[in-house]
Amino acid sequence: MKRKNIDKAWEFINGKPFMIPGYGQPGKMVNLPHDFTIETDTFPEAPGGQNTGYYGGGIGTYTKKLEIPEDYKNKRVLVEFDGVYMNPTVMLNGHVIKRHHYGYSPFHADLTPYLKPGEPNRLAVIVNNEAQPNGRWYSGSGIYRHVDLLTAPKLHIAPWGIYAHTSHVVNGTAFVLVETTVENHTGEDTNLWVDITLAKETYGETAGIGRVKVHVPAGEKAVGQVKIAVEDAELWDIDSPNLYKITAQLTDKETLIDSESITFGIRTISVDTKNGFMLNGRTVKLRGGCVHHDNGILGAASFKDSEYRKMKIHKDNGFNAIRFAHNPMSKDMLDACDRLGLVVINEAFDVWTMEKNTHDYSLYFEQDWKGDMEAFMLRDRNHPSVIMWSTGNEVPERGGLSNGYHWAAKLASFAREVDPTRPITNSIPSFFNGLEDGDQLKFFQDLMKNSNNRGGGISNLDGDFGKSIWADYTEAFAAPLDVVGYNYLNYQYEESIKKFPNRVICSTESKPIEMFDYWNDLERFSHVIGDFVWTSFDYLGEAGLGRQDVYETEEDATEAYKKLHVAEYPWRTEGGADIDLCGFARPQLAYRKILWGSDETFIATHHPKKHGKIEVIGRFAWPNCENSWSWPGYEGKPVMVDVYSAAEEVELILNGRSLGRKPSGKANRLTAKFELVFEPGTLEAISYKDGKKVSSDILTTAGKPSGIRIVSDKKELTADGQSLVHAVIEVVDEAGRLVPTAEIKCEGKVDGSATLSAFGSSNPKTSENYTKGEFTSYKGRLLAIVRAGYAEGTATLTVSMEEFCTASIEIPVKRSEATTAFEHQNKIEQYTGF
Repeated sequence: MKRKNIDKAWEFINGKPFMIPGYGQPGKMVNLPHDFTIETDTFPEAPGGQNTGYYGGGIGTYTKKLEIPEDYKNKRVLVEFDGVYMNPTVMLNGHVIKRHHYGYSPFHADLTPYLKPGEPNRLAVIVNNEAQPNGRWYSGSGIYRHVDLLTAPKLHIAPWGIYAHTSHVVNGTAFVLVETTVENHTGEDTNLWVDITLAKETYGETAGIGRVKVHVPAGEKAVGQVKIAVEDAELWDIDSPNLYKITAQLTDKETLIDSESITFGIRTISVDTKNGFMLNGRTVKLRGGCVHHDNGILGAASFKDSEYRKMKIHKDNGFNAIRFAHNPMSKDMLDACDRLGLVVINEAFDVWTMEKNTHDYSLYFEQDWKGDMEAFMLRDRNHPSVIMWSTGNEVPERGGLSNGYHWAAKLASFAREVDPTRPITNSIPSFFNGLEDGDQLKFFQDLMKNSNNRGGGISNLDGDFGKSIWADYTEAFAAPLDVVGYNYLNYQYEESIKKFPNRVICSTESKPIEMFDYWNDLERFSHVIGDFVWTSFDYLGEAGLGRQDVYETEEDATEAYKKLHVAEYPWRTEGGADIDLCGFARPQLAYRKILWGSDETFIATHHPKKHGKIEVIGRFAWPNCENSWSWPGYEGKPVMVDVYSAAEEVELILNGRSLGRKPSGKANRLTAKFELVFEPGTLEAISYKDGKKVSSDILTTAGKPSGIRIVSDKKELTADGQSLVHAVIEVVDEAGRLVPTAEIKCEGKVDGSATLSAFGSSNPKTSENYTKGEFTSYKGRLLAIVRAGYAEGTATLTVSMEEFCTASIEIPVKRSEATTAFEHQNKIEQYTGF
């Protein structure tokens, strides 16, 4: 089907439209993707509370006029939505043509029956996210992913109708199976040819061809399959993410009827208990991170540039795997993973029949699960990055409640029908819920007896009773899976391997503070194929799970443990991820890279105000520390310094004076600990192995704030309405050093051929609004996100810091060759109707 993006120029209003089109309050023009919740202020009484980061929901309506050519009368016209949160009602010219419940799955709305070719057509989408709470994290609201208009003749290749997968590779020749689904919306049976061309994406060089004839009965679908030999195949791999383009052409004798193209990667995968996860015949341990769908200060809106940046930060810091938590992500995120060489666990649901929130997807699961699952799998199954399908996460049905064993088998079986080439998984935690009443009472009574189980509430914690029943109660649930996901359950590994020697295990969630033990266990057991931290990238909602607090007395700390799972307003983010909300690394990320094999040295200093006090660390937190030697007002005060290093020993040098050497390396959990007195100047740590210097880290005390530095990730924007520049704003001293303690109110604005989409910091606890252009720096930094318009020109980003100075950068906004070609093709379509 012919695909045309229609993100540009939708009218948006809060609430539902007036009953008569054209009357009522006028809306504002927006370009999609759009999240209308991120534009609102947080408030303490938000129904979702800390789960949603104290954001609310609401209702919004999007309207667009479609000019459809006269000769579309004999064509099919569909709209493809990549994601709308949630409960959208799609209307055309007043007719309801589609309702959809799940906020994370793609779907199609068929415009054909009510389309008026040759006339303006009113397409409206009413988004209903009013019923709160309905999620366990920030969801956003609106048409937050892309929208495409699909057109084709009555005989055409189905949407997402090409399915390619690698059969096998022998001596450099890959055999690729390509299945093409053809739809016949006429009243006559027909026989059609499908011609397949497989070409290298980078050069366009043809790598293989195939042809098959398909018989398609009237009003039905049919699939044509062909196996293509690709000689000297360039495999898709983590280190070499080579891609191919597959084009299918539908012909009647010599007449071209329809065509479609997809990108694809040739690779083989397998899992077993001896070799673990294998990619192209070699074992790869999965260094994974769990991510939610939001893009930080952009909210839920999904752009190609924001998704790529988010994934590239992972790749650049040693991650090779991403787990989508806990729902399908955008096609842009998967495209980024394909191109960067990140493998993906692609997850379907967070809930099945049993609710986690009052108005969540459990209300619709039984009627919608199959359609939603099929839709995202059909969309995503050509992506080489996808290595596993997950049918769910921590569902209460895992112990057999509400026919859970049946549902586990049913979903796994259906996933294999849609795609038999990838393993199926599901993530299982302890029994903090999911037991019949009697056992659930025993679980909590046993849990509360153990005083060590304190800190952040009871979620995902366990006791002797829970541990004793876990294996038996979950086996029927786990049996249909190819890989069993363990959430925070490394203590179950040995017993599981004894009881279920054929079970392949993946640590689908683990805590940052326990990464050393989880990675060691992964290296010990061949059954365990990977470890995915919760989380690798900070997100909105589930506020305060990763926070730390400091208390004067043990009594105060004990009381704090009881309430550590409660994060009061204005907490906004989870707060404990390796990478913060704006994409800046936290100290634990350096520790993780060293754990994974880096020989770097990293200094993590603890604030002097903590010295001698008790730090209460949340279950998903890392100790509060900084890669900084700037503690104004604490001169002469004692300070703790940790140095992360895999080397045998570390030397610490303060202002040229050696403070001695301490052991580090694996025997000391990769950490050398020092206690010293804060003295401004230069602090250096040097790692040694066999007496030789391996690496070092140097910190210098910053002066007072005196200026602003703007560092952008791109030099120019493309005039496509989608292109983004992420500009890091740093508060610096006279020498140009970042001032990590600076918390200063700043203003940001954009003039010219772009707009300021977001302006904010990584502060996990703030009531400021990311869309207002005013925000307080946090740890000396802010992030501005500039979005291109559709016209060429120049955009100017200006940032003003109160009482200090103003800085600006100019960003050219240019039309790319692809944009020009796209617009030229659209003009052709307007005249030809195809």
